[in-house]
Amino acid sequence: MTNRVCELFGVRYPVVMGAISQTPELAAAISNAGGLGCIAGAAAPTEQMREKIRRFRELSDKPFAINFPIVLTPEKQLNEKMHLMLEEKVPVVITSAGNPKLWTAFLKDGGCKVAHVLPTLYHAKKAVEAGVDAIIAEPAESGGYRGEQEVSMMVLIPTIRRAFPQVPLIAAGAVADGPGFAAVMALGAEGVQLGTRFLATVEANAPEHTRKLILAAIDTSTMSAEGRVKPRVSKPDFSMEVLGEKRQVQMGQVSALITDIKPVEAVMRELIEGGFAAARASADALGELAAARV
Repeated sequence: MTNRVCELFGVRYPVVMGAISQTPELAAAISNAGGLGCIAGAAAPTEQMREKIRRFRELSDKPFAINFPIVLTPEKQLNEKMHLMLEEKVPVVITSAGNPKLWTAFLKDGGCKVAHVLPTLYHAKKAVEAGVDAIIAEPAESGGYRGEQEVSMMVLIPTIRRAFPQVPLIAAGAVADGPGFAAVMALGAEGVQLGTRFLATVEANAPEHTRKLILAAIDTSTMSAEGRVKPRVSKPDFSMEVLGEKRQVQMGQVSALITDIKPVEAVMRELIEGGFAAARASADALGELAAARV
């Protein structure tokens, strides 16, 4: 069976990097490992963004994406950067935290594939109406920008899949390993977007305090931040225990499952091979239960 996410983005594996870094080196490592590397596009000035795109292409000839949280990017700068996407022939643009109607048609007419990150069925409907090529559904567990919504992965993915079976669907958040990958695929996703797990890689070269917090996290170590877009962050009391100071680092609830810093290639292997093994074990167990009913 053809995987629609792989087909759409031209990648080997349906694994998308979240907007966790402006570093082309990390994005290139993920693309070279078979996924879709991503460069965070909100902060860098336009010409610096151009340099990052060209640096990526020095490191990889694979597809990649640029991510733009719309409400967090100044309007004039966003306009310049969207035109830059067409000038530089960026293959995939991922938008989030804003109205998908603003730029989807412009980008698609210019040759870009467009995916939109969203937290609810209501927002999925708006994205489909805007004509996006893929939906990236971000649940309450995720470290990304979720707004006021608190819909869990177990509900969000099946709900959107049932409503829009014609649109490729990617699950964002709550996945760090093979069993998690298999689980969201069983729910109806056709791929995953990883942020925190890729942040905890050798190539990410994340700050030491970020690594320490991710590796020390348990299931209750994060919370939703205040503000308009409400990313998930480390709890102040938790960071005080680990670092000796209260810091809020953006990180998903899935940090509780991450126990080491690995190369990107090892993470990708764990996702694919571990996912297959977990799916096969589940299928065997369910098959035994089904056979027992006969």
